[in-house]
Amino acid sequence: MYELKLKSGDMEWEPLDFAGMAVKPLRVDPETWAMTVLTRMGPGTEIPAHRHSAADETAFVVEGDFVEDGERFGPGACFHGAAGSVHGPHRSAGGCVLLMHFTAKLDFLPVD
Repeated sequence: MYELKLKSGDMEWEPLDFAGMAVKPLRVDPETWAMTVLTRMGPGTEIPAHRHSAADETAFVVEGDFVEDGERFGPGACFHGAAGSVHGPHRSAGGCVLLMHFTAKLDFLPVD
């Protein structure tokens, strides 16, 4: 039996520091700070190029459009970046929802 059972539809979206973006934290490991979150990008939103110093990142497009490296992806697309790798900018023209997993405590280090 699962140790955690959630209904994400019953959870509220929590705004992020980026305009038009919000998350629903599904699980955060209290020891490693690894986390699984739903991320919502509103229409026209963008996250600048960045990296994470300790966390590997996996993102799965649940709905909408996700633009990575100038290419548009839809539901079912999956992305992975190892800790320290540069990724983004990420964009969404019409908005999207991503299921994301980070393997360690998350930081956001912008890249020029």
